[in-house]
Amino acid sequence: MQVRKFRSDKYLLTVILSVLVFVVNSNGQVHRISAGFNFASGVEFNHGETGNPGLTFKTWIAVNKPSTLHIVPSVTAYNRYKLETGYSIMTNYMFQGDLDLQFTFFQEGNVNAVALAGGNYTHLSSFYEAIGESANKAINDETDYAFGGNIGAGLELQMAPKWDFNVSAKYLFSKYPQFIISAQAVYFFKVRRKAYRR
Repeated sequence: MQVRKFRSDKYLLTVILSVLVFVVNSNGQVHRISAGFNFASGVEFNHGETGNPGLTFKTWIAVNKPSTLHIVPSVTAYNRYKLETGYSIMTNYMFQGDLDLQFTFFQEGNVNAVALAGGNYTHLSSFYEAIGESANKAINDETDYAFGGNIGAGLELQMAPKWDFNVSAKYLFSKYPQFIISAQAVYFFKVRRKAYRR
């Protein structure tokens, strides 16, 4: 049963990543993609916690010609949380998908300040393995999900003609509320001056 649930979680993540790849390869106004790490305040789930950091992938779909307004889909898979007590093993997994609207409200030199808000999907899976007679028989495998919203802000720092470094922070309003800090390297498919007309 644990194997079946874990496979379903891997299937869900595969579907989300496939959608993200489709968006990137579509004919939309996609001109950059990023990879990096998320650090979440975490939540308690099934007598355990959620792990850090999360590996996150993100892209931007331009909404207006000045490229100051973007639709930003992203997916994050967090490192597992594992607790071994000698008589039991608890392993928790967390996956998140976000769809945000991002607006650039300040530009100065190589620095852009952005605000973002949007929706979130959080998927949690917990696997409990009893080893000894002292294991807690009341704890079982658990899986749950929640839809929510988030709001935040960040900085886009120009590092090279085709590279940015982004840092951001957001608060997730959900059944599993969290504060998340993110750091990502961003690659532009086109030279910035062509993709980022002002």
